[in-house]
Amino acid sequence: MSAHVHTVTVEDPIGLHARPVGQIVTLVRETGATVTLRSAAGAEALATSALKMLALKVKTGETLEIVIDSAGSSDPETLAGEIENLINQG
Repeated sequence: MSAHVHTVTVEDPIGLHARPVGQIVTLVRETGATVTLRSAAGAEALATSALKMLALKVKTGETLEIVIDSAGSSDPETLAGEIENLINQG
C-alpha cells in the first residue's frame, strides 16, 4: 500500500476545531479515499471521524501529516491541498 503524505502547519488561531473538522469529514466521505491525520506526537485519526480528529487537540503552530492511501484516491495531491485549505481557512 503506497501513501501520499502531505505536511501542514496549522495556522488557524483556534487550532484544528469543529468547523473544518466537519468539512474534512464531508469531503473525505464524498471522495471515498482513506485519509488519516497524524499529529507531531504520532497520534492518528481517520479523517472520517470528527471526534477522533478533535481528540488530537492540534493547536496553532503545530504540524499535521495528511496521509492519503494512494490506491483509494485518483489525485491525492489535490485532495491533500483541499484538506489543508479547510484546516487553515480561518
